[in-house]
Amino acid sequence: MAAWAQEAVPVKPFTPEGMSLWEIVKAGGWVLAPLVLLSIGGFAMVVYYFLTLRRDKIVDPDFVEGCRRLLRDKRLDRIETLCNTSGRPVAMVLRAAMDARATRGTADALAMREAAEAEGERQAAALWDQIHYLMDIVVVAPMIGLLGTVIGMIRSFSGLALDISAAKPILLAAGVAQALTSTAMGLCVAIPAAIFYAYFRGHVNKLTLEMESASTDLVNRLTAADAALKQTPGVQS
Repeated sequence: MAAWAQEAVPVKPFTPEGMSLWEIVKAGGWVLAPLVLLSIGGFAMVVYYFLTLRRDKIVDPDFVEGCRRLLRDKRLDRIETLCNTSGRPVAMVLRAAMDARATRGTADALAMREAAEAEGERQAAALWDQIHYLMDIVVVAPMIGLLGTVIGMIRSFSGLALDISAAKPILLAAGVAQALTSTAMGLCVAIPAAIFYAYFRGHVNKLTLEMESASTDLVNRLTAADAALKQTPGVQS
């Protein structure tokens, strides 16, 4: 009788290609919730990086040109004000050199260069720390997907072992659907994050090199201006 009842009641086949988005989400289980949050966070990071990691936000050609003009005219008293007004990373590097100049004196060019190098390393590290969060998503998302895969497989085989009266293909299909959906979602989150991380890694490297080049040029011009002022009697810096 049990066999006759199973043959009489048709079972709807499991067809993933005909599933709606909500059915896919339900098949994935609760594991998809953190993956959705990671995808939203990753998208917000990418938008934020495109808005902030720009050349005018890091190097600021107008600031660099303004400082060069002031150094050329030996108007060193206005450079610190310009650095405070700009607030860009390259301005902070020059500001560190100006602070060392005020503390150690105009004759200690080595102290100014060391202060600028230390601040430049700090600003570069801050840029790298920003994009490192994308790499965290690249690492965490597949691991969460793998967790969903393991949970789905446990669900499948435990259902087969404990409920011998149920239709075994249905139990297998539900667990395998959760396993595969979690894996796919983890990869769908991690792969775009990895692509954008590779892009921003090259972009930050380029910006860091430009910042170092511009700050080194400004510090060299600052020490040269100090040396020129010492040779000009009656001129105050």
